[in-house]
Formats: sequence, structure tokens, C-alpha cells
Amino acid sequence: MTEMKPAGHIPSPYGVPLAVFEDPSEPKASDNRYFHDMDACITLAGIHDPDSRARCKAALKAAMGKGGVPFQIFLDHGGRKIPKEPIPRPSKPVYPCLPRGFEMDIPIENWVTLVLDHPDWCGRAEVLLKIIEENMDRSDGFDLPPEIIGLSLQALLTATIEHVSDTQIDCLEASALLALTSHREWTEPAIRWLAPIRDTWFADWKKSRASYRQFAGICCTINPDLPGWIA
Repeated sequence: MTEMKPAGHIPSPYGVPLAVFEDPSEPKASDNRYFHDMDACITLAGIHDPDSRARCKAALKAAMGKGGVPFQIFLDHGGRKIPKEPIPRPSKPVYPCLPRGFEMDIPIENWVTLVLDHPDWCGRAEVLLKIIEENMDRSDGFDLPPEIIGLSLQALLTATIEHVSDTQIDCLEASALLALTSHREWTEPAIRWLAPIRDTWFADWKKSRASYRQFAGICCTINPDLPGWIA
């Protein structure tokens, strides 16, 4: 059998891309034209442990051709429905309070433009972490406590995300970044979203993002209410 090749990838709720396959025999407007394989479906169900994933895949194969695949199979192997945490608009937005009119204006409009250029949190997180990393690298030449740099970056991050119109958290990247803002209305639901996956999907995501871990560590000093595992 010829191995299928993905037609592309889309973001998942858990910080890893999902392969999307195309069936050319289906009409272009058909809901069945594009589909996920079993691995992607298991990821969508939030199953992380390799052994649990293998057992779930075997159970899914056994259920094929028997009138549909009940979601209970995923639940039986440690799966879950994608959690959603409501987030309100902040009661005291940061953006209007940022200092303006100085010889060197803060680059908030650049941050906002770069983030709004991306329709999903996967892209937003990538660009935000790149900007934060560049700013932390440039600050190495200044004799300032890291908390001072962190407070400035946290204010810019918070003011930027205030321009995103989301009303709920439904993915890892949104949770990871909202947790580092200065709005308690956002940090608390973000931590609730991340807590069940702190040692699995979130640990994997942080491992390859040193700039996030560094900035999160500074934010933990600024905000003692943040749990240490966020960094």
C-alpha cells in the first residue's frame, strides 16, 4: 500500500500540527474531501501517553465498519473533549495607558500589526516569542534587573493581546501567552486550561522554546500567583 502524504497541516489545540489528507475522488465541495488520520484524531482527543495512544489506535481499528466510532473510545484511553475557558474583556486595559509622545515611542503598534497578521494562535505565539526573545537579547547590554525588562515586555504583550477578539481559550498557545499577561481575568483561566497538561503537551511545547521559559520565569517573579511549573 502506498503511504499517504499529507496535503498540509493545521494547528491543533495541543501545540503540535495536525496532518490533513485529501481524497481526490471526493467532490471539492464535499465534507469528506479532506480528513485526518488516526494519529491526528488521537491528538485532537488529547491523548499524550504513547502506550495509551497505541491502545486507542487498536480499539479504533477494531471499531471500524461497525456503524461509526463512538467518542467513548477516546475517553476510555485518557482522551478528553477540547476544553474551553471563557475570557472576559479586561476591566482595566493596558493599551490606553501606555506612555506615548516621547522621542522614542514604544513599538506597540508594530507588535499589534504582527500579531493580527496571523489568524491562529500558533502563528501569533511564534511571532510574539520571537519579538520577546529579540528584546531580551538586546537588554543584555543594559544594567537593569530582569524584572524591569520583564514588566515592560509584559505590558507590551498584554496590550497587544487586548487587540485579539477571542472570548475563550481553546488551545495551548493562547493559554501559554495569556498566562503571562498582567490581567488576572486572563491568567487564571489560562492556568486552569494548562494545568491538566502541564506534564505532557505543555511540557513538550516548552522544551523547544527557551525564550518562553526564560520570560515565564521572569513573570513568575513579577506575579507570585503564577505556578512555578509555567516556566
